[in-house]
Amino acid sequence: MGDNRIYDIAGIGIGPFNLGLAALCSPIRSLQTIFLEAQPEFNWHAGMLLPGSTLQVSYLADLVTLADPCSSFTYLNFLRKQGRLLQFGIHENNVITRREYNRYCRWVCDQLSNLQFNWRVTDICYQEDQKCYLIMGIHPLAGTKRRIFARYVVIGVGTQPAVPDFAAPLQGDQILHSSQYLKHRNALLSSRKIVVVGSGQSAAEIFYDLLQTGQETGQHLSWMTRSPRFFSMEHTKLSFEMATPAYIDYFYRLSESRKPFTIKQQDTLYKGINYQLINAIYDRLYELMTEGVTVPATLMTNVTLMGIASSNGKDWRLRFHHEEQDQVFELGADHVVLATGYKAAPPPFLKSLRHLVRFDAQGKFDITRRYTIDENHTLFVQNAEMHTHGFTAPELGLGPYRNAVIINTILGTTYYPVDERTVFQQFGVPPQS
Repeated sequence: MGDNRIYDIAGIGIGPFNLGLAALCSPIRSLQTIFLEAQPEFNWHAGMLLPGSTLQVSYLADLVTLADPCSSFTYLNFLRKQGRLLQFGIHENNVITRREYNRYCRWVCDQLSNLQFNWRVTDICYQEDQKCYLIMGIHPLAGTKRRIFARYVVIGVGTQPAVPDFAAPLQGDQILHSSQYLKHRNALLSSRKIVVVGSGQSAAEIFYDLLQTGQETGQHLSWMTRSPRFFSMEHTKLSFEMATPAYIDYFYRLSESRKPFTIKQQDTLYKGINYQLINAIYDRLYELMTEGVTVPATLMTNVTLMGIASSNGKDWRLRFHHEEQDQVFELGADHVVLATGYKAAPPPFLKSLRHLVRFDAQGKFDITRRYTIDENHTLFVQNAEMHTHGFTAPELGLGPYRNAVIINTILGTTYYPVDERTVFQQFGVPPQS
């Protein structure tokens, strides 16, 4: 099955970032675009769409507003179309739930004609005679072959769940990554002993969800993290200034040897827990105590998971190392939820383009300031640039900015204006007179 026209832009992967790009490209009549996704429909972190869980950014950080507030694809226009705009104003809440954000994104999908689901990319090669890319793929279910041509490609395939190497072969119904939580939630609710491992928002949301429901069954719930504290995300306006193009410019100019150390010092800017959720967990534990309930819960920091073993494939023993006391101890579990984050990796469909793609000494993409990874500046990446551009790579609020940069670069003109003065503080050494 082939499409012989040459598109201007082909986006691979339809997550929030490429969906935002598709929406921002939609009104530009000079651009022919297509966006490809292997899944049958849009769902953003479906395994973590827990009731009441919220985004950690303002509703203004939707797919398009911070690039084009007049777009018909804004969250506020979604509310207008749903007949809920006035009620949202009365609600007076700056953040929305993950489920609501997912509904909004699916609504945007319904408005766009440049999206194709059930389209898994298998290979990309460059056609020198036509100066364009040939993108090959298949329908994941039917197995039918597909192909399209495009002059520019934007890769937004997202990240993959990360688990410790020793846990990878054990994954299943009892040992699972947080991304699979909802799929296994019913079984977890009836489990006797659950250990949640991780320090971020996902671990906190899962612990809180289980804390609401497991007390009637005598469930023992443990939350273990190697972080020295249950860190909350920084929530100050001067910290928010670091999620701006001005800070990206500063970070991008740092030396390659300095960047990893800087990122390690910034966990609370993007990895921490919503402070309201931390307080809600404490309040729930306190409420249970006042009701005379002995809460079978363990919360520990400074502990690193070293191994998981079982003699019968059912009752698990987890080995931890306490970092400050330098002692090893074990914990039993029926179920283990590894809220251990995500990792980026070069997608396999780029294997035919390795001679065109730039890599650094560590084998990671060598990404330009304008998000390209090839010498001709025709291959762009979304949310793969933390090592070059800083912690803002996965930030939803920076998606519209990055998409504006990508569109402006492709068009060779400023279609979407980018704010120049975005901060009051200065990140680098001032010019010397």
